[in-house]
Amino acid sequence: MKKNLVSAALLVLTLSAPALAGGAAAPMAGAGQVVAATPAALMAALKEAGYRVTMDPVSPDSDPSMTVMAGDYEVSVWLSNCKAGSCGRVTASTSWDYSDSEEELDTALVNDWNGNYYTQAYAYEGAYYLDSSMPISGGYTRATLKAWMTDYLSDVKDFELELP
Repeated sequence: MKKNLVSAALLVLTLSAPALAGGAAAPMAGAGQVVAATPAALMAALKEAGYRVTMDPVSPDSDPSMTVMAGDYEVSVWLSNCKAGSCGRVTASTSWDYSDSEEELDTALVNDWNGNYYTQAYAYEGAYYLDSSMPISGGYTRATLKAWMTDYLSDVKDFELELP
């Protein structure tokens, strides 16, 4: 009886192995398909998600970047660890300029935020910033990119409510 169970388990594994390896089943088209980690593909995926996206001018000494308009928010998006056109990480950043304010930036607010959220807040040269990064090395899905941006923008709204 034990030998039959082992044989049956091996048969199931053998029959399902090509599907698990991707050999028998074609990848799903659409939001679940893995997309190349290139600036053009990322820009297209963000546009498909409903954002207005403008590629920033290319500079030889810097990573590719773009500006994403999400409602009233202007989000700086840049790619890092790019080699041969493929990148390893995407970062979104939004800032609030308080350089005209006579008050000092509230580092306690930033520290409290960082202790409770996955996005990273910091104060630098008269402005508050809120950043989020996502690894994209080897590719990503459009659904994952859209969910990441949706979560990030939710945190942007919440962080803005905390600002003085």
